[in-house]
Amino acid sequence: MFNKLPRIAVLALVAGLVAAVGPAGSVFGAVTTQTEDLMNQGGVGVYAEDGVKLTRQPNGITIRVSVPVPEPNSYVYPPEIPTPSASPEVFSGWAIVFNNPDECAGGPGNCGGPDLFNPDVEAGIYNFAGHPAGAGGKLVLTGHVQVGQPAGGPPGSTMAPLSNPGGAEVHVAIAPHGLLDPAQMPAQTTTPAGSPACECWWVAVFAP
Repeated sequence: MFNKLPRIAVLALVAGLVAAVGPAGSVFGAVTTQTEDLMNQGGVGVYAEDGVKLTRQPNGITIRVSVPVPEPNSYVYPPEIPTPSASPEVFSGWAIVFNNPDECAGGPGNCGGPDLFNPDVEAGIYNFAGHPAGAGGKLVLTGHVQVGQPAGGPPGSTMAPLSNPGGAEVHVAIAPHGLLDPAQMPAQTTTPAGSPACECWWVAVFAP
């Protein structure tokens, strides 16, 4: 679906940071932390309350996902991936960044797929983390996207690097990749799987 999506090195989450002044994005240089629920596949209902944290910093954004590992064969898999009946399975984390959410068709808080093709939105997609996880445990994904980091995107889109960490709308998506295949690692954690159309992503939306 997406081509040439860069793999972002996993960094430790900067924890406990509080906004120094004003709301996110109101003062350049401020550090803010937001927490959102991770929604079920298809966006209906909550999969994990407060499961995703986004820290906005002058030099980029840091993401931490901490949710229960989905049980094998209990959810929707991308059509290109066989449905497994065992674990561990592989999951990857993606950050869809809309630098100028005021230019989104639905306005801030309502950016979506079509806005990826509007160059005024200056959108970009990043693979921030990915690894195997066993059923019954915790899926923890952490990573950092740096200002100026080249972004990927679907064919025909105009991708832009992260430039507005304080005011961008950020969608954090978790994609399933099926049963761990050591022969496909690490590509199994960095290759896009599925899309919003197949309703196989878990998503958290962070408005500016």
